[in-house]
Amino acid sequence: MTSLRGDVVNRVRRLPKPTQAAEALQPVFEAISNALHAVEDKFGVDYQTQGRIYVSISSVKDANAINIIVSDNGVGLQPSRFEAFCTTDTDYKIERGGKGVGRLLWLDAFEHINIVSIYELDEHLMRRSFSFRLEPEDQITDEQNYAIDGPAPTGTVVNFTGLRGTAYRGKFPIQPATIVKHFGSHFFADFILGKSPEIILDIEGVATRFPDQIQSLMVEDRGVADIETSSFGTLRLANFICEKAASANFEGLHQIHLVANGRTVTTRKIDGLLGIGRFGKSNNHVYHGCVTGDFLDERVNQERTQFNFDETIVELIIRECSEHVRLNAMAGEIAEFDGQRLGTMRDFVEEYPTFGFEEAEALLERTPKNAVKPEQFAQALIPIRIRRDKERNEKIQRILTELGSDTGVPINLVAAVQSAANEVRAEEQRQLAEYVLRRKIVLDVLAVLIRRIRERADGSQDFQLESTLHQFICPMRVRGDDPSKIEQSDHDLWIVDERLTFTKYFASDVPFTQIIAESETATRPDLLIYDRLHGLGADTEDPLRRVMLVEFKQPGRRDYSERYSPMNQISEYITRLKNGEIEDFRGGRVRIADDCIFYCYVIADIVGKLDIHTSAWRTTSNGRGRIQELGGKFRGVIEIIEWADLLGDARLRNHAFLHAAGLRFDRHPN
Repeated sequence: MTSLRGDVVNRVRRLPKPTQAAEALQPVFEAISNALHAVEDKFGVDYQTQGRIYVSISSVKDANAINIIVSDNGVGLQPSRFEAFCTTDTDYKIERGGKGVGRLLWLDAFEHINIVSIYELDEHLMRRSFSFRLEPEDQITDEQNYAIDGPAPTGTVVNFTGLRGTAYRGKFPIQPATIVKHFGSHFFADFILGKSPEIILDIEGVATRFPDQIQSLMVEDRGVADIETSSFGTLRLANFICEKAASANFEGLHQIHLVANGRTVTTRKIDGLLGIGRFGKSNNHVYHGCVTGDFLDERVNQERTQFNFDETIVELIIRECSEHVRLNAMAGEIAEFDGQRLGTMRDFVEEYPTFGFEEAEALLERTPKNAVKPEQFAQALIPIRIRRDKERNEKIQRILTELGSDTGVPINLVAAVQSAANEVRAEEQRQLAEYVLRRKIVLDVLAVLIRRIRERADGSQDFQLESTLHQFICPMRVRGDDPSKIEQSDHDLWIVDERLTFTKYFASDVPFTQIIAESETATRPDLLIYDRLHGLGADTEDPLRRVMLVEFKQPGRRDYSERYSPMNQISEYITRLKNGEIEDFRGGRVRIADDCIFYCYVIADIVGKLDIHTSAWRTTSNGRGRIQELGGKFRGVIEIIEWADLLGDARLRNHAFLHAAGLRFDRHPN
């Protein structure tokens, strides 16, 4: 029996325990790394073509019976190698990055370990076999080492059976696909760089061949570049374009792998740093880069699972390499992608001028490289816009302070005032432009909507179409003063009347039972507007003296009932209102004055029976609408406005804004 030099039990006890599947597989990866070194030592430059490694995993779902075999056709456990095996923390493979702890991980992970190796010694073949166990001493037992007759291939077979410790039992993956994924990820650099012999991974009888599995996904090798850095020395970056399936087992699309001593230590997605998504003719290509260098080799931990430096260092290396990829390895794809982003940014600024505080190219530099949508642009630019507004306001405040001080007026004050005024004026124009553009879009959509509804009109009453227009101008079944529906109460009532732009007190398609105190009728006017703040009354306890009622009728509608009369419909609404009090959500009540003036509008096309029913009414000044004064105990007027006139009047009101914002739109939807 043979003992390893050093306190093996305590050394193993101090090893970090796995917290995820990739770490639980690390002992197996170490055995494979040993096999890679063995075949390289035997075959030299031909190791990639002549070396063979076979990994078999069975009973993977049974922690007690799991069996893992790693075999190779390398040099075997020659005396010098066996001597190194028996010494913990050996520097035998230090030039290759070996840390001498791989077999200690075996002891930490597996209950039973058996090794058989055939090697050459003085032109004779030798067979060495032994069991390897976690004990204070005599870790190597059942040892045999003897010469064999006849030809036999050299190599080593390591057999692991049974998982030990709750950490390995809990984290060791039991799904074959997961094992294959982590296997490909761990040795990705070896496989994609072509530095691996054939490795067959057999899990429960299903074999996967590496590096073919990975290299078959490579589309193009874009070469290796040396990146000279002040902090990390020379970093070598190998660039590969791969099929999208190469990233299936990684988070994100594009990856950079940091490699130390021939092994992938960590991988980071760089989607946000490159910006571009999948690319290529079929939109199915991704980027993979492998970074190596002395800085990384000298700062990896013993297990080659992580670096001995802060995550911020990893981020700096990744950023520096990613920028090199953008400017070199993927310059063509990135230039095309950024050109498309610039076009989108210009469209964004045109639609939302308040963000146009710089040229589109400069704005693009202020956004994340993977920002491609208007909302992503806005998210990045809003803080900058707020900061600029704050700086402008502070500048104006300083000017006011200087003007109000007893000291003399600075010589450059005039220039400062002029500069501040220009900034304010430019910001106002941008805000006005955005407001006007929004209004124009609303009117354009309304025009198309009206046209489509007219095209569908067949003479029948389609109240769903009426509600579509109603909903577009003002949300239905809400009260503007309902605090629980404040977001739902946004409206475009300015289309009906400019004074209604900021209206808060309205009821849209709400029954009188929810408007008038103690009302029992479920009749619901399309729009009841009793705004006490903006143009229709004073915010006092006095009764309301002005109320607006609006009814929407389907464009092109002809088939009204014989008994329908706009006057009768409006009169019924007014009667309900005058006989009660409007109750708000705070419990307050507002009485309607006896001499209240009612401004009543019916938005409809004056055709069919509506034309007949109102033929005795006066025409409006443009000769197309109809108007009728309320009589008897009611004060006010009813006006019928055609949809085309409603839209035309709204466009005319918006026209002044267009010119004030420095915009011009001569074309309208047909």
